[in-house]
Amino acid sequence: MAGVTNNLDSARASAGDRAVSRAYLREFWPTMIGYCVVLVAVVAWGHLDGDSGWRFLWAVLPVIPVLWTVRAVVRHVRRIDDYQRLLALQGMGTGFAVAMVAAVTVGFLSIAGLALPGAAWIIVGVGMLGWAVGSAVVMKR
Repeated sequence: MAGVTNNLDSARASAGDRAVSRAYLREFWPTMIGYCVVLVAVVAWGHLDGDSGWRFLWAVLPVIPVLWTVRAVVRHVRRIDDYQRLLALQGMGTGFAVAMVAAVTVGFLSIAGLALPGAAWIIVGVGMLGWAVGSAVVMKR
């Protein structure tokens, strides 16, 4: 009887899991491409270092495709099974916690007088790295 269950346990993703992954990628990659296109447009024509009030509108334009990315992630989390959802949320939780520690650290360094240009990007990068590493760790268990 042990041989039967060994045949059922496979490292390969099921057809359903592959379909869910394809659906996610179909929603996720267009948002990333859109983000890159908008970002190039903002850098090329946004004049973010100018003095026009329009620069603020240009500066937030890349947020629009990022919102669609959030939509893709939320839809993916709703599609996956309970175990995959648990792993995904543990990875996201790790990334969030790491980002919060980075934010507090950057905040206190700023209060102490250390100028950190681009501090928000440091926090985003550290949070995303925390998410990736956290996801890899929980998937290994």
